[in-house]
Amino acid sequence: MIKKYSAAFILLFFSLSAIAQRQERSIMVNEDAPSGKGLTARFNYTGLIDPFDQNLSFGGEYKLNGHWSTGLDLAWIFTSLYLSESKHANGLIARPFIRYYPWGNRKGFFEAVVHYKYVSYRITDWVGQDVTNGVPAYEEYRAFHFNKNAFGLHLNAGTSANLSRDKRLKMEFYLGLGMRFKTQGADIGEYDRQRRGFGKLYDPNFSNISLPMGARLVYDIQ
Repeated sequence: MIKKYSAAFILLFFSLSAIAQRQERSIMVNEDAPSGKGLTARFNYTGLIDPFDQNLSFGGEYKLNGHWSTGLDLAWIFTSLYLSESKHANGLIARPFIRYYPWGNRKGFFEAVVHYKYVSYRITDWVGQDVTNGVPAYEEYRAFHFNKNAFGLHLNAGTSANLSRDKRLKMEFYLGLGMRFKTQGADIGEYDRQRRGFGKLYDPNFSNISLPMGARLVYDIQ
């Protein structure tokens, strides 16, 4: 699986290189490509169809010069399919990033993204009480919150396509590879789902490989 997505990442890199080289040649004739400082608004609409934590995501990017930029995306998680027994979920995602545009046309980019996610799932189920050394004295059927914190680092590559004549409205596509570390657990007692399958979803601490991908609408404000 890792090799498959690593190959896709490398393929995207060379595709971006080819596209950007063609664009660079056109820029030598037509000097209307963006350069210098600027501010861009972002809307990641694919968050609305996230298979686990559906979210509404907006952000901003500040271009420091023709090649470097920095910014932040913030998202509100309004529902989730991560835990099937949860009837309500609420949370947030914060993704600060640093982006590098190898070519002056800003068609292709590479970026490092710090990922943080917090989600609270409301569950009514059996939860262990009076836990000693990981062993509960008894179980109680009640409502509680199962809280998840996820930290990670993503390395992405992407490209964009113009949607307006003035080239201010664009659509970005990105693909990446990363690692996430999660800490999670019930706010009261201990919630253990190992006996029901997919146990790692409920482990207090675990890590996994992430494959960020998606698309967003961006608009150059200045």
